[in-house]
Amino acid sequence: MIEEKKSLFKRLFARFDFILFIVISLITIYGAFAIHGAVYNVPGLSKFSEKQIMWFFAALPIFLIISFLDYEWVRHLCWPMYLICIIVLVLLLFYGHKVKGARSWFAIGAYRIQPSEFAKIVVTICLAHFLAWKEKPVASLWDLIAPAAIVGIPVFLILQEPDFGTAVLFFPLFLIMLYAGGASRRLILLCILMTVWAALLAYPMLKPYQKARIKVFLNPEHDTKWHGYNIRQAEISLGSGGIYGKGWKQGTQTKLGFLPERHTDFIFSTLGEQFGFSGCVLLVFLYAIAAWRAGRIAMRARDKFGRLLVTGLISLFLIHIIFNIGMSLRFFPVTGLPLPLFSYGGSFLLTNFIMFGIVQSVGVKKVNF
Repeated sequence: MIEEKKSLFKRLFARFDFILFIVISLITIYGAFAIHGAVYNVPGLSKFSEKQIMWFFAALPIFLIISFLDYEWVRHLCWPMYLICIIVLVLLLFYGHKVKGARSWFAIGAYRIQPSEFAKIVVTICLAHFLAWKEKPVASLWDLIAPAAIVGIPVFLILQEPDFGTAVLFFPLFLIMLYAGGASRRLILLCILMTVWAALLAYPMLKPYQKARIKVFLNPEHDTKWHGYNIRQAEISLGSGGIYGKGWKQGTQTKLGFLPERHTDFIFSTLGEQFGFSGCVLLVFLYAIAAWRAGRIAMRARDKFGRLLVTGLISLFLIHIIFNIGMSLRFFPVTGLPLPLFSYGGSFLLTNFIMFGIVQSVGVKKVNF
C-alpha cells in the first residue's frame, strides 16, 4: 500500500511542471519589488508590496491543491459556478463598493474582492466545456448563439459596473476559443465585422471619459493636461529609464507622484523607469517562458476539454499582457487592465494562481490513473 502511494506521488510530481511554477513565482516576486519601488514613499500605499507577498503565500497552497486535483472537477461544476458568478455580478451592482464611479469590488474589512476576475475563469471553463461537448465545430451563426450567450451575459453585467476594460478582453478570448474549437476562419471574420459594427453603434452611448480615452488614443495631442495626462506620464516614465534604468526606488516620475496608478495599470512604466529596457525585456522573457510551458501542456492534454481549457486560460494571461504593455506604449487606449502576476491586487493575483493551478492539473493528469 505504501509503495503504491509512493508510486502515485512519484508519477504526479514527474508530470508537475516545476519550470512553470518557478517562473510564475519569480514574476510575482519581481512584481513585488517593482511595486515597492513605486509606492515606498506614498502614505497609505507603502505596505502594498508586503500585502502582495502575503497574497502570494495565500495563493500558493491553493495553486498546489488545484494542481494535483483532476481537472474534470471544474467541468462537472462549471454550470453551478457560472450561475453563482452571474448572481454575484448582479449583487455587485447594488451592494458593490464604489471606487472612481465603478462598482467593481466587494469591500470586506480592509480587503476588496473583484468578482469579475473570477468571472473570467468561470466563463473560460464553460466555453471549453461547451466546445468540447459539441460533436461538430461551430459552423454557423445559429451555432454561435449558445457560446455567445455564455460570454455575453457576464459581459453585459460587467459593463453595468461599469468596467469597460475587463469587458473588452472577453472578445479576443471568445474568438481564440472558437478558433481552437474548430470554427472556420470565415465565421470568425464575420464575428469580428459584426463586433466592429456593434461598437460603432455603441460609441454614442459611452461615458464621456471613455470617449475621451479613445480620442486621446487616436490623437495623442488631443488633451495632454487632462484625459491624455496618464498615458503621457506613462510614456515619459517608460522612456526615461534608458537601457538599465535609474535604479530601484529612484524613478523620478514615480517618486514625485507624476505617474498615476503606478502600482497597478502603469506598473510596466514604473518597471521601465526603475530597471530600464533590460528590466522590461527580462519580464517579457519570463512571460514568454510561462506561455511556452503552458502551451506545451495544452498540446499534450489527454482530451479536447483539457486542450481548450488551457488554451483559454493562457489566452486570458496573454491578452492581459498585450493590452497592459500596449497601453503603456500607446498601442491601445487606456483600459485599466492590470499586468498578470505583476500589478498590485489580491483578487487578480489569486485568480492568476488559480488559472495556473488548473493548467498544471491538465499537465499532471495527462495519463489516466
